[in-house]
Amino acid sequence: MEFHPITPDMLPLCHALCADCIAALPDEAYPLAARLAWAGIWDDETAAAWAARLSASWSVAVSAAGELLGFAWLTHAGALDMLYVAPAAQRRGLALQMIRQLEETAAQAGLVALHAWASHAARPVFEQAGYAVLRANTVTRDGETLENWLMAKGGWQEPADARRES
Repeated sequence: MEFHPITPDMLPLCHALCADCIAALPDEAYPLAARLAWAGIWDDETAAAWAARLSASWSVAVSAAGELLGFAWLTHAGALDMLYVAPAAQRRGLALQMIRQLEETAAQAGLVALHAWASHAARPVFEQAGYAVLRANTVTRDGETLENWLMAKGGWQEPADARRES
């Protein structure tokens, strides 16, 4: 397995992996309509938004035999913005390894107060990485309500005027 940065040309593959991960979630966690809204489609608007987010982040991907197994990125403002591992590669510790690599990079830049908006599926991984739940959250995507968790470590605190994920 090889850990490496994400390059802009990898973003369509990252989105496809993200969509596969979301599609594989059980209905009990997120109903189908919510998962479809969350995954979205890869179009010019999504491509531009993801490229902008990636350009303001540290990133890591893991590949084996030329296949993308997972990816994550951490914004320069301390938000672990993306964390996905292909369904067939889950439960191997890849998510924790990617989190740790990004945290080390952020620490080298002097950033230790971190946070994430974790899905029901990602919450246990973030808890293993030392993140604590600050509160439950809901976000709306294409008219569908999704539940997630605001989690933090390293002393990060939510600004008083910020009560929803953007």
